[in-house]
Order: sequence, then C-alpha cells, then structure tokens
Amino acid sequence: MTEVFNSEIEERKKKVFSFLKEKRDWITYLILSVIIFIGLYVRTRNIPLLKDITTNTWTLAPDLDPYLFLRWAKEIVETGSLAAVDNMRYVPLGYDTAGEAKLLSYLIVWFYQGFSFFNSEVTVTYAAIWFPVFMFGITGIAFFLFARKIFYKEKKEIKNIIALIATAFFVLVPSLLPRTIAGIPEKESAAFFFMFMAFYFFLEAFTNEKFRNRIIFSVLAGITTGLMALVWGGVIFVFLTIPVATFLAFILGKVKIGETAVYASWLFVSFATMMPFSTRYSIENLVYSTSTGLAIAVLIILFLSFFVMKIERIEKLREKTGLPKELFSAIVLIVILLV
Repeated sequence: MTEVFNSEIEERKKKVFSFLKEKRDWITYLILSVIIFIGLYVRTRNIPLLKDITTNTWTLAPDLDPYLFLRWAKEIVETGSLAAVDNMRYVPLGYDTAGEAKLLSYLIVWFYQGFSFFNSEVTVTYAAIWFPVFMFGITGIAFFLFARKIFYKEKKEIKNIIALIATAFFVLVPSLLPRTIAGIPEKESAAFFFMFMAFYFFLEAFTNEKFRNRIIFSVLAGITTGLMALVWGGVIFVFLTIPVATFLAFILGKVKIGETAVYASWLFVSFATMMPFSTRYSIENLVYSTSTGLAIAVLIILFLSFFVMKIERIEKLREKTGLPKELFSAIVLIVILLV
C-alpha cells in the first residue's frame, strides 16, 4: 500500500510540474498582475483625502506644476485646443505655449474622455487625479518588458524571474511614489512609460535578426522617444543612454551596418516626432544640446567609421598602433569632430 501511495504522489508531482511548465507564461503574468496591483493600491490610498469638504468637489494634491497642466487640460476640453499664448503666465506678456511640452495636458484630456465614456459624471479634475495612477500601471508593464529584454540571452524562466523581481522593487521605489501617486499628474508619471518603451523597442531592434523587424522596432523606439520629449525634458536620459551604449558596443565590434541603420532610424524618427510640436526642439537646439548633440556625434562616427577603416594610409597607421579597427577609427573621428 505504501509503495502504491508513494507512486501516486510522485505521479501527481509530475503532473503538477508539467502543468506549471506548460502554463509558466500565465503564471508569470499572474505574478506581474499582483505586483502591479500592489503598486496601484499604494498609490490610491490618498484619494479620499483629495475631497474638498468646503465645496464637496475634488482637488489635486499640493503640488504646483500639476495645477498648470490641469488648467490647460480644462481649456482644451472647453475650447478644443490650447491657446497659442497663455495670458495667465508671465503676466502681462504671456507665455508662448509652443515652447512647453504640451502633450501631458492632452494626455489628461484623452484619459478624461475615455473615463467619462464609462461615467458621464466624471470631471476633468477627477480624471487628472487618477491619471498618474493609470500611467504608472502601464509603466510597470513597460518596465517589466524592458527588464526582461535586457537578459534576452538567458533562459525564458530565468529572465522572467529577474524581470519580476526588478519590477517588484520598481513599483515600490520611495523616490518614485511622490511623482506617480494619485492627485499629482506630473510629467514623470507619463514620461517614464515612454522612456521604458523606447529602451525596450531599441533593444528589440538591436537584437532582432530580421532587418525589417529591426527597422520597425527602431521606428517605434524613435516615436516613443519623441513622445517622451513632448512630455518631459528628462528625455535627455534616453539621448544620453542609447548613444553611449551604442558607442561602447561599436568599440567592442558589435555594431555593423544593420545596427547603424537601427540607430539612425531611431534618431531621425525621434527628431521628426519632436520638432513639429514644440519650438524648444529646433535644429539649432538639437545640434548644440549636450544630449542630442552627443547622439548626432555618435551617428556621424558610426557612418564615417566604415569609410575611415577602408583608407589605406589610416589602416597602415592603425597596424603600427595595434589598436582594433573600431577603436582607432573612433579616436580619429572624435579628434576630427573636436577640431
């Protein structure tokens, strides 16, 4: 009897492990859902405190910038667009709104329109209260995809576990809470989503084997980078990270024609998305900016390096130094660019 019992136990164990192995993707997404839910739960505990007891209406949390974004969102809802000059800012001259990142206010409006579809009594202010919570929810998913993609060479189970652990830390990072909590529709709440999606799409493009897919993902990376720029000036994090990482990959001999095309597509699409919607992103500003100027310099180095390495005199000089082709050509081009 004991042997029969033990064999049944072993058989059941095999069935359980077999089931878990077959359904591991569902388990991963289930755990991710729980992690995201915890992050959302923490960020909504203050909502009952945002009710103004004197007027019985909703109000934002005590933070200055969100009131500007909310005022603009209300103006867009009432008039259909944002005025070219904001007369309530820099009185009496007013402020040219084309010089500001206006996308955040439009995102609040679109969120309000979607929210009011399910509940017609929702106000713009109430939608703005929930907006950062919603954006953080999808930001958590974007971060999970990005973290998992970093370890794309690992086994599926391992990279899923790493991404889940990283996301669990991310959703509860204390420094991020004040910028993504209910009632504070700040720039970071929306910008982080576009940032992590830009990183994810760029990594997907950089590691994909099919050229068509590489271009598609690099274009998506460019669009999300541009959208982040239209929300927050912190887009410099993207324009510093991707060029530096690409340049280091080039020095290590990991960047060829395909990778250069990915980088160029990302950069051009980013600029094409940014420039038409904000005067702060003129060609002159992009070229002379520390972040975007660096990105342009890296692109020039990548393109010219293929020609420099074919010049016979330079190749002979490189052979004397014993340096790798990529490193030597990068040094030569950096000197030329600096001059």
